[in-house]
Amino acid sequence: MYPAVHAPPGASRRAIDLKLKPRWRFDAARGLFVAGSGRTFAPTSLPRGSRIVYKVPSLAATDPAKLSGSERALTRYMQVILPAGGATAAEVTAIRGWPCVEDVSAPPEVSLPARP
Repeated sequence: MYPAVHAPPGASRRAIDLKLKPRWRFDAARGLFVAGSGRTFAPTSLPRGSRIVYKVPSLAATDPAKLSGSERALTRYMQVILPAGGATAAEVTAIRGWPCVEDVSAPPEVSLPARP
């Protein structure tokens, strides 16, 4: 087996996957997570240049009353896209502490085999 060749630092952006708790959503216009009860949370601990996006943006833009249960479940999945070269361990720990997040997972390390 060949050893892995890792991408140079800063070569690509990394994304952290997260799942929102039930009845939470992300208001992209305001940059806030909003609970069904009206409670809000501002994600201020992210590095500058980070973006928060829905994995299925078309469903997130649809009125939840018009979605099936499975479609509503899909709207709970999001990604935090970090700036190029951003470390993820600290961000995963910070995101895990957000009140709106049920589950967080770091991306796998992507590499290619080295040539012999």
